[in-house]
Amino acid sequence: MELEELMDIDIEVQTNIKELQILQIWFSSSFPIGSYAYSHGLEAMIDNKYIKDENDLLNFIYVLVNHGTLKNDYIFIKKTYEGYNLNDLVLANASCKERYIEIISLGNSFRKILKESWNFGIEEGTAYPVCIGRAGLFFKISFDKIITFYFQSFISNLVNVCIKHIPLGQKVGQDCIFKSVKIIENFLKKSKNLDLNDIGGITFNHDLQSIKHETLSSRVYIT
Repeated sequence: MELEELMDIDIEVQTNIKELQILQIWFSSSFPIGSYAYSHGLEAMIDNKYIKDENDLLNFIYVLVNHGTLKNDYIFIKKTYEGYNLNDLVLANASCKERYIEIISLGNSFRKILKESWNFGIEEGTAYPVCIGRAGLFFKISFDKIITFYFQSFISNLVNVCIKHIPLGQKVGQDCIFKSVKIIENFLKKSKNLDLNDIGGITFNHDLQSIKHETLSSRVYIT
């Protein structure tokens, strides 16, 4: 196939790509949205000795899934699939300036790639979870599949932060990723009835450390 033909991938071809192939592309480390640059407040939690080992990290992941960011993102993406326009609510739900920067920056990077390479437009300033929901809906990805990939990708990025910044070590990092599969599975089993009234969290220390991250004397990550 000539280079010109490869460059001219139209929407008809894209929609014929299997769901799992699309998800592998979107949530691969080679999809350049820059998620590696964001620690989601973990850098401050590590520096302040709240997360020191595998047990601390797994507890953090459990809380984030069941009571924090990922629980809320589940609702945001689910409701986007149902046709709600929740971008303002998602942005308002950011607990601090850096969290706001994170979800806007990731969203803008994601939508830019979709516009330039996938011929699908999303407005600038759209929060990352909303971008995921709109793209998944457009490309006919089942909600159950996309939310599982979203959770696993999010958690894998956090584990990678800990591998490098604590440091945990690759073996322990892989153990955490493997054990997080069950955490995700258990949450998804009981999450079917979550609705807009369930948005919120009880991750107070995490929120405070995300705010404190802005004033760390030395920072590796943007958030």
